[in-house]
Amino acid sequence: MAPLGLSLILYAVAVAGALAGALARKQMIFCIGKPIATVLLFAVLGGMPTDLFGYLVFNGIVLSLAADITLLAEGNEALVVGLGLFLVAHLCYGLAFFVAGPGGWLVLPGLVVFGACAAWLVRRQWRGMEPGLRAPVGAHALGLIVMAAGVFSTLAGRAPLELAVVAAMGATLLYFSQALLPWSRLRRASVWAQTVTLALYWAGQLCLMLVARWGIGVEVVPW
Repeated sequence: MAPLGLSLILYAVAVAGALAGALARKQMIFCIGKPIATVLLFAVLGGMPTDLFGYLVFNGIVLSLAADITLLAEGNEALVVGLGLFLVAHLCYGLAFFVAGPGGWLVLPGLVVFGACAAWLVRRQWRGMEPGLRAPVGAHALGLIVMAAGVFSTLAGRAPLELAVVAAMGATLLYFSQALLPWSRLRRASVWAQTVTLALYWAGQLCLMLVARWGIGVEVVPW
């Protein structure tokens, strides 16, 4: 198992390379760096899963990786498949953190707040969208709501407060990066907007993996 410090360095290099490739419109660099960055989340997580929480988080990374690779292709078919993979990944994350640090009363406010944000964003994204894409985009948004609400429930659970705060921050970053994904793909957002969305995505994923490694459901691994 690689030390956390080395894993973070490798992750940062891969993310920086992928973002640089996106900014410079160097497709080959981007296509190589993007999946490598997500693969390195396994190293940040540290080790194979040993419990339900670990398996759910591990599968969330696997599904995220599959979605990242799928979305390297153009076209609506790739978008639909990618959104479906991310949908299941978000459900894995949300269930994992809810099970690991149950704080049931915070799930409802999370559902309300993130649901309202998602409803506003989806309504705007649906304007001018092909009818066949509306259901996948809506389902993906529901997965994001469940993910964010599940992770935020740790704030009222048994997890240490500092870990719960980092998890909540990660869920927020991941939520907004993914909520903007359909808009970024379909509206041909500027290269800067796409890069910011990707940066938020990898920052959010990193926060969740660090929390998982540091003590919610996974044995703490020293640097």
